[in-house]
Amino acid sequence: MLQQLDGKIIHLDGSLLGFESLNQFAIRTIEGNPLFALLQSEEEEGVGLVVASPFQFFKEFTFEVPEQEREHLQLERHEDALVLGILTLRDPFKSSTMNLMAPIVVNIANMKGMQLVLSPKFEYSARTPISEQMTAEGGAR
Repeated sequence: MLQQLDGKIIHLDGSLLGFESLNQFAIRTIEGNPLFALLQSEEEEGVGLVVASPFQFFKEFTFEVPEQEREHLQLERHEDALVLGILTLRDPFKSSTMNLMAPIVVNIANMKGMQLVLSPKFEYSARTPISEQMTAEGGAR
């Protein structure tokens, strides 16, 4: 999915935590690695985040998009939802983590997106190690 959206602009309307003044981010695929992409700010060149679908690493990851947020995104069909997790890359790579507590949800039909902070009932971490899943699954799929 990320490959198909390369170069498209996501309108986050200030919902990205820590970057509330930024609204538009382009999806830039990473050559040779279809699992990851760069979410690059269109307004501030030095701001970019590495993202991936959490479902590639965490098969059991699940959450509900609240009604108010679905309305804001004009998200009517489940198939139109793209979920991205922000990665914190570390050296070595196996120490890298993904933020499952605050995923980004994008309606690919209109490219409106927002970062959601999940309810504590989901018990996800902002620093979930991806290496445990890669080892347990024999690599990300």
